[in-house]
Amino acid sequence: MVKKAIFVCMKRDIVHPISWALKEFEKLVNVRYFDTTAPLAVALADGESRCVVILDSVIANKSTIDFAKEIKQEKPSIRILLIASSETPKGDIVGIIQSKAVSGVLVRPFTVEQISNYIYKLCGFEKPSESPWYMQTGIK
Repeated sequence: MVKKAIFVCMKRDIVHPISWALKEFEKLVNVRYFDTTAPLAVALADGESRCVVILDSVIANKSTIDFAKEIKQEKPSIRILLIASSETPKGDIVGIIQSKAVSGVLVRPFTVEQISNYIYKLCGFEKPSESPWYMQTGIK
């Protein structure tokens, strides 16, 4: 089975929860992390197939919503999960959802389980009936 590529472009403050959520998929995906959009754009231009991009809505105090729209226009098969911060105007979030430039939007704060659920959906993986041990809190 060919591993799917996931590109993560985030502010450093949320890289840890994202990487924790992706531990569950380490045998199924290759993950590359970026802290700005420029190297991400270069990596996407290299033609890595069937990838998911997890993109922070604001990087280096700049909105990435137009960047997400450009990615989707150039490579319509790429699925984008946008992590929206409190700084992202609600109108921008609604607009990007309506334009179908993203496959999903998560608003901060989010849980590891929410990220995991999106990865199952966006990559087309079958979700196991039981959560991994590191996601279990014991709270029912």
